[in-house]
Amino acid sequence: EDDDSDDDEDDDDETNDGSSSIVEMVATAGGNSSNDSIAKSMERSWHFLNDKFPWATFLSEGAFKRVYRVWNSTVNAEEAVSVMDVDTIEDMGNKEIVGAELSVSVLLSSLVRRNVCPNFVVTRGVFTCPYEPASSHWGCAENKKPKGSIFDPNRALREGLPVIPSDEERGKFQYIRMELCRHGDMEEWLKTQPGQGIAANEARMLFFQMAFALHAAADRYSMKHYDVKLLNFFLQSANDDTDGNDGVTNGTRHPYSVLRYGIGSSVFGLRMPTSRALIAKLADYGTANIRPESNGQPVTIGQFTTLENSPPEFLISGDAAKQGYGHDSFGLGLCMLHLFTGNAPYEEILEDVTCPVALKRKLKNIWENQSSNGYDVIRSVILADVYEDEDGNVEGEPDEVLYDTLYRYLVLFGIPDKKSQYKEGARVWRAVTSCLIGQAAKSTAAAPVPARRSTRRNAARATAATSGAAAVVPATSAGPAASPKDID
Repeated sequence: EDDDSDDDEDDDDETNDGSSSIVEMVATAGGNSSNDSIAKSMERSWHFLNDKFPWATFLSEGAFKRVYRVWNSTVNAEEAVSVMDVDTIEDMGNKEIVGAELSVSVLLSSLVRRNVCPNFVVTRGVFTCPYEPASSHWGCAENKKPKGSIFDPNRALREGLPVIPSDEERGKFQYIRMELCRHGDMEEWLKTQPGQGIAANEARMLFFQMAFALHAAADRYSMKHYDVKLLNFFLQSANDDTDGNDGVTNGTRHPYSVLRYGIGSSVFGLRMPTSRALIAKLADYGTANIRPESNGQPVTIGQFTTLENSPPEFLISGDAAKQGYGHDSFGLGLCMLHLFTGNAPYEEILEDVTCPVALKRKLKNIWENQSSNGYDVIRSVILADVYEDEDGNVEGEPDEVLYDTLYRYLVLFGIPDKKSQYKEGARVWRAVTSCLIGQAAKSTAAAPVPARRSTRRNAARATAATSGAAAVVPATSAGPAASPKDID
């Protein structure tokens, strides 16, 4: 890919690298003539969209956007483009997501360009269009490659451009141009590896990069990502062929490539075989927060992103839980579990493990009861789709993911035996201990509980076969503990 694309003759359709404030104004324009003028200057026509990007394939779809692999005819190279329906996002009350996605991506892209940290997906430009891309040419979830797997200029000329949509289909769509990470996201990449796993040393190289990305973003911009998972890390070759060399010097391909990172006075070298030298790149900043004053503030519904990855302290402490870097650290730990074991995400491994009825009943009384204080945010998450119609009838269904999430953590990590840890969230802990500790002891006396430190997929099936709370046992201080040397 040509990273000089920001400097080509068509650069007037893009924001500049350092214009995070402008990008944010574009995303939130309205009610201000200056902002409206900026937004208008960013708008591109239907013909521009299809002339500049004559071919695309559908890659993925999230809650607020779709991502495509496209051919950029200006620079004659492939890149990625994300498309956000701004009107829909605003109707859902999530207008700030548009600004966060843009402003944070521009800031972090500047760290890549300044060689501070290479571990972020680079944003190359942004524009808006009154129309979303035509699925007949850009693809969709049901038909990902309507124009083939690669760009064919002859086919594009022969088939022509899609018909311009009607005025009724007009809206506000935001397009963000990004570098294309050819290996895709790390979760899907793992599935393509032999045995769906990688060597421990390779896992360490990738995990260091993931941790450094979060460190650099926090150090420079106080960023909390709030949705750290392997799906949001993408892989790019460390020896990309943009310079025409592809790791080859003087006709010889070096057997190893080294990435060097400096932290304070320490320098870390990541030595990888050139054929598998990969750079992990963080992306998807719609839930990110770069306000340092938010650290230590009570959690809000905005920090409940991927519910299956909600930190235990959020579920236990409720409204007393604090915003900060802990959410990302816990998410990184789940990534480490996934990356080093090669198994599926924990919630897939423990798919058959659900919260026992007795525990769910007690948690419902704490989390959903309107008279229960201290859990307003969790109540909002669970009852987000529940409402009362004009006749007083309750419609919608509660989202009960958090009940299974807490119980699966207890299965995965065990129940702490240090009562001093129960100061916050005492009601939740009482519910857990009253429902699980006694039953687990009885079940353990009858038959030993399978060790969870063996292959986690098998352990999950074994625990799922036991009766309810019998899958959970207290974690005692006598249990094995990993030290940094153990990990090395």
